[in-house]
Amino acid sequence: MSRDKGTYRFGIRRQMTLILFAVFLAGGGILYGSLHAKLRQSLEEQIIRELQSRQENTLVYIRQLLMLQNANNDQDGYRQIADDIVRELKPLGGRDFSVLDIGGEYLSGNTQLQEGDPSPDLRQALEGKAAFTMTYPDSDHMFVYFSMPVVIEERTIGIIRYRTDVSELFVQIYQSEQQVYRTTAVVFALIFLLLAFFINRLLVPVWKLTEISRQVVLDLSREQVDMQMLAQLADSGRRDEVGELSRNFSVMLETIGSQFEKMQADKDQIIRLLGSRQEFYNNMTHELKTPLTTIQGYAQLMEADQGADRQLTDRGLQQILQESTRMHQMVLQLLEMSDKSVYMEKKAVELSCVARSVAQALEVKARRYDMQIKTDFPQALWVLGVEERLRQVLINLADNAIKYGDSHTTIRMDGILKNDFVWLAVRNQGKGLNAEEQKKIFEPFYRVDKAYSREQGSAGLGLSICRKIMEEHDGSIGVKSRPGGPTVFYIRMKPAPLKSVPHNDLHVADRSSHENPRLS
Repeated sequence: MSRDKGTYRFGIRRQMTLILFAVFLAGGGILYGSLHAKLRQSLEEQIIRELQSRQENTLVYIRQLLMLQNANNDQDGYRQIADDIVRELKPLGGRDFSVLDIGGEYLSGNTQLQEGDPSPDLRQALEGKAAFTMTYPDSDHMFVYFSMPVVIEERTIGIIRYRTDVSELFVQIYQSEQQVYRTTAVVFALIFLLLAFFINRLLVPVWKLTEISRQVVLDLSREQVDMQMLAQLADSGRRDEVGELSRNFSVMLETIGSQFEKMQADKDQIIRLLGSRQEFYNNMTHELKTPLTTIQGYAQLMEADQGADRQLTDRGLQQILQESTRMHQMVLQLLEMSDKSVYMEKKAVELSCVARSVAQALEVKARRYDMQIKTDFPQALWVLGVEERLRQVLINLADNAIKYGDSHTTIRMDGILKNDFVWLAVRNQGKGLNAEEQKKIFEPFYRVDKAYSREQGSAGLGLSICRKIMEEHDGSIGVKSRPGGPTVFYIRMKPAPLKSVPHNDLHVADRSSHENPRLS
C-alpha cells in the first residue's frame, strides 16, 4: 500500500472540475455551431428572398423593353436592347450588374464585374439555373454575386449578373452573433463558477477526511497516533449526509484511538516479557558455547595425539580445566541473573591481553583448517568493562573468522588507540559480504549462506549479542567488507580513565608481531 504521501494527481475535485469544464466546453461548442448555422441560414434565406424578388422584377422589365422596342423575343432582340436594359434596371441595382449573352460574353453594364474565369454562380446560370455566390473581401464586407438566365417564352436569350453589397446586413448579424456569444460565455462562466463552488464545498470534507486517514496511516506506521486530535479535525460541523459521515468518522477515530492505546500497552508488555526471556536464553546458550569450543578443540587434539606430546597434554588439560571452571561459574551466574549488565561491576580491562588469550585459545581450532591467528598490539589498550563479556565478543568474532575464512590464510587481531577511542579489529580473507549483508549481519537470527560456513548449528545470534554487549559498554561494533575481499569486524570503545588503570601496566605491549595494525 505504498502511495506517495501527498495530494492525488487526479483526485475527485480535479476529476469533477475537468468533467464540468469538458461539459461546458462541449455545450459551448454545440451552442456556437448551432447558433452560427442558424444565423447564416437566416442570412441566406433573407438574401434568397431578395434575389427572387429581383429576378421576377428583372424579367418583367426585360419583357416590357422587348415590347417597347419591337424587338424579337430571341438572342438578337436581347442584344439589341442590352444598353436599354442597363439604363432601365438601375432602380433594381443597375450600378452593379452586367448584361451577358447565353455564352457568358459581356454585352453591357459595369465593366468591374467582368471576370476572366467564370464564378460558380455564372456557371450555374450558363446551365440554365439561377444561383448566387457570397464572398467576403474582409471581415467587415460581404458581396453577393447573383446570376440569372433570362427566359422568355421558355427560351433562354441571355444572362443578367448582379453584384449586391450586403455588408450592412452582414455586419449587423455578425454583431448580434458576437453579442450572443459574449452573453452566453458570461452566463456559462457564472454557472461554472457557481457549480465549482458547490462541488468544492461538497468535497472539502471528503478531502479533509482523506488527509486525516492518510495521517492516521502514517502515525500508525510510527506508532504515534493522537486520535483525539484527529477526531476533532474530522468533524466538519455540517448538517447533511457529508456532515454525518464526518461525525461517524470522528467517533470511529476516537474508538480506534482508545483501542490502539490498549493494544500498544499490551504490545509493550508482551515485548518486554518476550525480550527478557529470549535475551536470557540467547545469553545462556552463547555463554556456554564459547568455553565448550576450546574444550572440544583440545580434547580432539589430545585424543589424536594419544599422549605422545607431554607438553600438549599438560597445556590441553590446563585449558580444559580453566574453561570448564569458567563455564561452571557462568552457569551459576546465569542461574542467578538474566541480565549481567545490571549486576556485574565494570573494571579496567586490558583488551589486548584478552585478545591474545582468545587467539591462543582458538589457535588449535584454526590449525584444524590450515589457518593461523596473529595479533598486533603496539600498545596496551585499557577499557572499562566486564572482562568476561568482552572476551565473549572477541571469541565470537575470532570464531566467525575461522568458520567463514579461506583455508591457508591468516586471521589478524589488531588494536590501536586513535582519536580518543580504543579500536580493535578481527580480519579474515574469505567470501566477503555485500552491502545488503553488511546491513543485516547484526540482526538477530540473520545468517549468511550456510553453505560457506565450515560449521552448522549457529542460530545467527552471536553478532546481535556482540552488539548488545558493546552497547552495554557504551561502545559500538561494525563491519567493513566487499565480495571476494577481506572482511574486518571492528569494535570501538572509550579508553578507561587513567585512575582506574594499574600504574605498572600502563606500557604493556604485544611485540609478537611487528606489522602495523590493520583497522582500515
